[in-house]
Amino acid sequence: MNITKLRNTALNLQDKLDKYSKLDPEAAALHSDLKPLLELAKSGNLSEPIQVGALPGRYRFTERNLQQYGELEDAYADFSIEVTGGEPESLRLWIESRNNGQDGK
Repeated sequence: MNITKLRNTALNLQDKLDKYSKLDPEAAALHSDLKPLLELAKSGNLSEPIQVGALPGRYRFTERNLQQYGELEDAYADFSIEVTGGEPESLRLWIESRNNGQDGK
């Protein structure tokens, strides 16, 4: 787990949650759900990844219409990747191959 990336994604998500919590009660509820975990991540005190699926709030995007805020959803997704251990090596290599003009097969 990359603590620097985790901290940066937590700060970015915090920023988006601060912005959208003023506009939508669902964003405020998501902020409340994530606050303890965000605090640990921002302070560098989260030493072990959490289980995939254990991050609170995914349903708020699909069932409670938060997907309308693309930058909030992107920030949540980035944080989710980092808090569960970061990108798997195979995904990182596939992304690199696509960015280098290869077909990834």
